[in-house]
Amino acid sequence: MSLEGSSGEPGFGPCGSPYGPPCDHERVFELADGGLEPEEAREVRRHVELCSPCRDLYEREVHLNSYLRSDDFSGGRMVSCSVHRGVAMALPTRSPVARLLWAALAGALLLLALAYLELNDTEPVMLAMSMLAACWGLVSGSADVVRAVLAAAGPTILLVLALGALADLLIALVFVSASRGRRRAREA
Repeated sequence: MSLEGSSGEPGFGPCGSPYGPPCDHERVFELADGGLEPEEAREVRRHVELCSPCRDLYEREVHLNSYLRSDDFSGGRMVSCSVHRGVAMALPTRSPVARLLWAALAGALLLLALAYLELNDTEPVMLAMSMLAACWGLVSGSADVVRAVLAAAGPTILLVLALGALADLLIALVFVSASRGRRRAREA
């Protein structure tokens, strides 16, 4: 591993740490998540102790991790935790012009495919209509099957749902009465 940072000076990372390996934010994130081997974790910890930008990054990540693990998102307000730059840069951010160019390319490919089918006497409109008819037949046939099954099993399903609702009601009543009993016992 080279100790040469982005400035070309040996031993200085992009953050300006005069000690240890160059700043590697991915390893700082892995340290905060507990994903490093003990020796590598010790090495990154030494760097974080001496490099204030990496230490700040580590502390923010540890704070963010503990906040996310706490399951308490309604309470306090987070102190400016941000997403790692690499994650933010990986998000899809195409410009509208690029999107329009991709749409134009897709349209051109569709027209090219239609022209190819027409030149080979496939009649693309008839092909599309027959495919749609086959899909509609599958959907309407499936609907008929579901309708027949529900008509046959309808009373049984209704009975099972009613029994389930009664069981839920009984469980709720037991829970409410037990809660009231505990509350009265605490008040007494």
